[in-house]
Formats: sequence, structure tokens, C-alpha cells
Amino acid sequence: MLQIILLLLPAVVSDQWSVRYPPSICAARGSNVTINCTFTYPPENNIKQVLWCSMRSNYGKCHYQPYVYDSEANNSQSFQYIGDKTSDCSLLISNINQAHSGEYRFRFITNKEDGHWTGYSGVNISVHDLRVSMCRSRENGSTIPGDLLILTCTLNCSGNLAEVQWFQNGDPIQQSEPVLTFSRITAKDSGNYSCSLRNFKTTVSEEFTIYIEVLIIVVSLFSLVFISAAVMLIRSKKNK
Repeated sequence: MLQIILLLLPAVVSDQWSVRYPPSICAARGSNVTINCTFTYPPENNIKQVLWCSMRSNYGKCHYQPYVYDSEANNSQSFQYIGDKTSDCSLLISNINQAHSGEYRFRFITNKEDGHWTGYSGVNISVHDLRVSMCRSRENGSTIPGDLLILTCTLNCSGNLAEVQWFQNGDPIQQSEPVLTFSRITAKDSGNYSCSLRNFKTTVSEEFTIYIEVLIIVVSLFSLVFISAAVMLIRSKKNK
């Protein structure tokens, strides 16, 4: 019985040291991203230092610099620690871009000689641009007035977006859904369309141009003269 207890003891001790991350994060370039994170440790320890590292510039258990955040150093304004030194290790990344893509790990150090731990599993962040895609009722040829046309604001690594802001020629449109539908499109709907996350204009996508062709029947002056002459001739024959 004693042997079984000794075999289980390391697992119990190991469970006291942990870092829990969210699943992988998909972010739109220009947005603010929060990595929600919690950590645990034996109660006889007091936290002295908290660290975040990027595996683009660090390795292993992040024993050494550089760190994207270090509670005992000056840090980049892009990375803000919004956790505490108790159990919350959340990190805020502002105005995120493609250079911030990759894996991040949290490390903490306590007042005990062997009191240090790195959440080895880490969390992966992928950063992408928003883009506008189009679907229309007419498969071939140009889009003409009266056609159905649908624009969708999408993020490659994410499912449906919650709320977005649409723009036509740079001006906001009163539409917060990620799908913009023109049930019967008109020439007035022509223009450059883009989208961004709600309240984050820094995430704006590239513009998507819509041009609606208007069919105009042009009658030449020669034809009008010919038609008028024909009518006059018919009338003169009737008068006879």
C-alpha cells in the first residue's frame, strides 16, 4: 500500500504546477487580442516574476531572454499583462499583425529555489487580413441592374464573424452583419466596398470593386431622319 502511495505522489505534486491556455487563436490584423490564461502552484510559494515569451524568438522553457513581457523590465507597448501574481496570467496584444503570429508560452518564478514553471504546451496565434468575397446570381457575363449580389466579410482562419463595419468608397454603411445583400442591385450600388471589425477600423480589408453596367439603347441621328422620312412618305401616300 505504501508503494502505491509513493507512486501516486509525484503526479499529485505535478498537478499543483500548471498553466492553462485557450485553444488556438485566430486574429484579424489590426485588432486587439487577449490570451486568457490561468496558472496554479503549491500554496507555500509566492510569485516574484511573471514572463511571456514568443517561440519565434525564444525556445524550450523560456529560461532566457528575450521576452515579450517581463514583470521586472520595461516592455513593448504592444504587449500588456492584464493578469496578476496570483492565478491570472492573461496577456493583451494590441494592434496585432502578422509578425505576432506563432506560439506563446507563460513562465512564472516564485520565492522558492526550485519554484519556477513554464506552460510548455503554449498557445498558437494566427493573424490574417479580413477580405471581401462575392457571390452573384448571374454565373457568366457582367452584373446588370436587377441581379442578386452578395458580399461577405471573411477571415480565413475563423468561422462566421460576429459584427463588422461595411464601407462604400470609404464611407460607413449602416450594416453590422458580415453578409451584405443586394437583392436587386442598381447602378447606384457601384463602388469600392471594404469591411472591418466593429470599432476596429485598423482591421479594414482591401477594397472590392463593384461596377454595374447600364444598358442604354442609342438611336443614331441618321436612323431618326430615316424613320421620319418613312413616316412622311407613308402619310403622303395615304393622302393620295
